Amino acid sequence: MKSSFTLNKLDEVNLKQFGIILKDYKIDISKMLEIMLNLKELKKSKIFKSDINRIGFDIAFCLDKTIKEINKTYRNKDTATDVITFSLFADDANSVIVRKKADLGQIIVSLETAKKQSKENHNTLRQEVLTLICHGILHLLGFDHLTKLDYDFVVSIQNKVIGEL
Repeated sequence: MKSSFTLNKLDEVNLKQFGIILKDYKIDISKMLEIMLNLKELKKSKIFKSDINRIGFDIAFCLDKTIKEINKTYRNKDTATDVITFSLFADDANSVIVRKKADLGQIIVSLETAKKQSKENHNTLRQEVLTLICHGILHLLGFDHLTKLDYDFVVSIQNKVIGEL
């Protein structure tokens, strides 16, 4: 299965301030997708049981102020968070599929929260951001973590993929 994605900003976030070089992230995310789309553990995703041969999605970076507004508007939580995913394929019976390509949705990452978490988790900011993107991709593929078992599955896949990068 082929994949494509876009990287952009939602607000006035200064990517250079966070050491974000988009072309480097594109390389890492492409590798991440190659690993993920070949994992047998993910073959139970709805995406692999369809007639789709290409997927696409968007990744947007922002600041805490923006993700807090999004979190309040769409999740009724008045706090900043690290990542929010809007799934258009796995969560929607009216999925957008054109010429065997599915638009999976959007992943939004707060670089401010990711930076704080990277220190707490003893990661580099790059590792933290890539982990959050991996987490978002899993949501786009239909994997959630409403139970402890599902949470452990998502975290194990994240760790496996990030470990192989």
